[in-house]
Amino acid sequence: MSLGWYYCAAERICLPASAVMRMNTNRGQISMKFDLNKFYRFCRELTVETKEMGMQKLGTRLLGTQSYVMQEIAKGLEDNKHFFVILKGRQLGITTISLALDLYWHFIHPGFQGTLTTDTEENRDQFRTTLAMYMDGLPPEYKIPLMSHNRNQMVLKNRSRMFYQVAGLRSKGSLGRGKAITYLHGTETSSWGDEEGLASLLASLAEKNPARLYLFESTARGFNMFHDMYITAKRARTQHAIFCGWWRNEMYSIEANDPIYKVYWDGKMSPEEKEWVKDIKKIHDFTINTRQIAWWRWKLNEGIKDEALMYQEFPPTEDYAFIMTGTSYFSTSRCTDAMKEAKKHLPGYYRFSMGQYFEDTELMRSTDRLATVCVWEEPQPNGYYVIGADPAYGSSDWADRFCLQVYRCYADGLDQVAEFASSELNTYQFAWIICYFAGAYRNSTLNLEVNGPGQAVLNEMSNLKRQAASLPEKYGTGLFAVLANMQHYLWRRNDTMGGWSNSIGWMTTAATKERMMSYFKDYFERGMMAVKGQDLIDEMKSIVREGSSIAAYGRNKDDRVMATALACAAYAEQVQPRLMQMRLTRKTVQAQDLTAPESQVVGRQINNYLQYIGVKPNG
Repeated sequence: MSLGWYYCAAERICLPASAVMRMNTNRGQISMKFDLNKFYRFCRELTVETKEMGMQKLGTRLLGTQSYVMQEIAKGLEDNKHFFVILKGRQLGITTISLALDLYWHFIHPGFQGTLTTDTEENRDQFRTTLAMYMDGLPPEYKIPLMSHNRNQMVLKNRSRMFYQVAGLRSKGSLGRGKAITYLHGTETSSWGDEEGLASLLASLAEKNPARLYLFESTARGFNMFHDMYITAKRARTQHAIFCGWWRNEMYSIEANDPIYKVYWDGKMSPEEKEWVKDIKKIHDFTINTRQIAWWRWKLNEGIKDEALMYQEFPPTEDYAFIMTGTSYFSTSRCTDAMKEAKKHLPGYYRFSMGQYFEDTELMRSTDRLATVCVWEEPQPNGYYVIGADPAYGSSDWADRFCLQVYRCYADGLDQVAEFASSELNTYQFAWIICYFAGAYRNSTLNLEVNGPGQAVLNEMSNLKRQAASLPEKYGTGLFAVLANMQHYLWRRNDTMGGWSNSIGWMTTAATKERMMSYFKDYFERGMMAVKGQDLIDEMKSIVREGSSIAAYGRNKDDRVMATALACAAYAEQVQPRLMQMRLTRKTVQAQDLTAPESQVVGRQINNYLQYIGVKPNG
């Protein structure tokens, strides 16, 4: 046995230690070279039972889906990413190839501690049996001998071992306890019910080992824990999200000479089919053919028989994968279009540094990972704005973030220009942030959710006004101007004939929520509203109507949605009628922006705003 080899039994499928890892000179970090040819050579020695062709050697005819996922893992490792979340359709062979990788990785890395985590005991036993059959069918020169193999773990003579764990459908919190894990394969993660256990499992993962590898693969089952993992992986620097569509499986196609093809291909795609065929081409550079369309229709009509479930089990794109019970409140296709547009408009990123007093508040540039403030358009002197502000636990018991949305208003619509969202805040600090934005975006109308903590926010804003009156003129004048420039939304019932009441802000009930959400939905789906925040659009996708209830599905958040709905209500009932009288459409206002003298654009840089109004940060 040569110590120079990770897998010592056969040079033809193993790599010398020096070749497994290499220094990434661009970032000074260690990345990993995963040689797919050697892995596929190993796979050709594994016997599998296929659904369509019976007993086969795994590596002799890999499905396009299997090759694609392995290529993405190899590319991710090259880029120093070791954590992969794989969103897949049904029966694409991903679990089969991943089990082969489980075995291979423990063969070539002595002393590794891995875990295969399943959703049920039945699947654990099935996969353990699959691995045992893989081992039994390998030629002696291709395998590391077993020391033991039972329902709890597989132990190899190279001191690597793989534990078998069951996440279960209910919370237990015991996953990963007492283990230091360098390899993980989690399967059907969308069915896991143990959120605490997942957190424990992730806490046990190695962070520095250059050969570490963590895979979570699953179909979607709504907006759940796996959905959150997938979205996180899409945005993370050290993780990689992989979407594997059914159309990468060449078996999912009906030949043109098959009678079924003539039944299900009538020469024309439906509008929705055209939409996702176009998306697949644009996002993945893959052209769907008529034989695949015929298969899709056949599977839907004679197999699944439910369009929503068909999209879950065989999603054309990731946006179609996560379905919900109830009816999606916002149009899925409209949300998809809005997300494409939002990706073209990246914001400036900031975060607040909060001090003991309002005048200590400072807005600093930040990164997209740490930012609590996104700014798409800086304040315009001739702009009219609405601000929707929803304190934590204001609109609902599960809305645990303070959120503020700023929209620029026109007679013919409104555009998102800034957003604040954070759970790490107090009510008095949220009042300061509202004043900060209201002063920066002048000529603004604030609609504040006054349920629960909203009353404390209003009280602090009154305190600030009293404070402004007592400050020296240099500071008090600027602070008072902040509050003077802001108008409050004044509550009224829509069935009253008279003027406005003296009630400030919005109190959300079942009836008033329907009212403000209807404004939001109408403006968005009529194309009158430019939503630029990708996080907001993600929240919109999870909003469902079930009976009279409109709310985020499952464990999803709706803080950004509620803040935007508050802004839409203020726009519809107080701001738009004024702008229509003034004929301030987008076209006329944008022409004014272009001709505004530079002297009128004082204070555009929001980071210098406190100095502009006469308050010294940290002074």
